[in-house]
Amino acid sequence: MKEDKLKKLLWIVIEHYIDKWEPIWSKFLHTLDSTDYAPSTLRKYLNLLEQEWLLYQPYNSAWRVPTKEWLSNYIDSILLVSQEWNEQFDEMAFDVDYARNDLRSIVETLWEWMDWAVVWFLKEDEYYYLWINNLLKENLLSDVETTKYLIDFIEHKHIIPELDTKMLKHWKIYYSFIESDEKLISALYTKILVNSYDAMLCVLWPSRVDHKKNVTILKKFMNSFLW
Repeated sequence: MKEDKLKKLLWIVIEHYIDKWEPIWSKFLHTLDSTDYAPSTLRKYLNLLEQEWLLYQPYNSAWRVPTKEWLSNYIDSILLVSQEWNEQFDEMAFDVDYARNDLRSIVETLWEWMDWAVVWFLKEDEYYYLWINNLLKENLLSDVETTKYLIDFIEHKHIIPELDTKMLKHWKIYYSFIESDEKLISALYTKILVNSYDAMLCVLWPSRVDHKKNVTILKKFMNSFLW
């Protein structure tokens, strides 16, 4: 039972952090309708999550922010149960006929709906990405350094050695985290086969973008494309 409560609390922390881009503390959690625990219980649960390295305290403060481990757990859960999030995207209609033309058409079609950068590459032979989408969202403007780092990472083709050696099945979604210079970038990717090209399709974004949205959109696009 306590494990369920901890998981629920962790998800509340995660989704607030992604949405508001703010650390979490027990007094704030106590004000939420979704948490009905006493502040002392919340402090206890936050300490337990910290011990499991799902949260940590920056600058030795009472606030908590999620770690890379929380992101793994969170995206795992979305990949398993993302059907629950699909209702909000029921009206989404991909131009699948256009996407089937070539690899660039796939990227352009997917990019219309995704947050942040969509990339495909064929080992060292070809490489293509569209400019970062939703760059000027208000909650992302203060993270200019991460944005610059992400653009540099893409333009210098650093993504190729990161992902090209991985053993992947076609059309299965995977994710990795790229961490350098204290920047954390999420990479959601899949191996695709189009017009005899064996390529990698990848969506890159900072950790605070809506993962639930991006995972769900990629899954819906793949289902539309394959059928």
